[in-house]
Amino acid sequence: MEEETESREARFEKLMSSLELVTARMVETAVVNSQLASSQTPQMRRMFDTWIKYMSCEIVRFFRDDGDVSLAVISEVTGLPRESVMTLLTALDRQGELEITHVKASRGDGKNRDICDCLISYEEGQR
Repeated sequence: MEEETESREARFEKLMSSLELVTARMVETAVVNSQLASSQTPQMRRMFDTWIKYMSCEIVRFFRDDGDVSLAVISEVTGLPRESVMTLLTALDRQGELEITHVKASRGDGKNRDICDCLISYEEGQR
């Protein structure tokens, strides 16, 4: 019985630690979003829009002769993360600048890039 109680207590401690990390991440995200929203001036918005247009033009240039281009290559040349390249490609398709006609995918590495590193390292430490 004592062993079972210790096990429950250990699981409870793990749960509490996990909840602390999740709460910290949520508060951090809310603070960053609030800071960004409060500093969003018309000039900042125009500057961001200009940057998006520039990066979109850079991506379109990869497809000027049609054909296949690796996301990794676009990411490396533009300096954008692969996920951002995908977002811009999708937007360019919706805007009619490009037409995505084929999708090729391979198996992933199983890592969820939307999860904070602190949560990933905590989760791996629990195994």
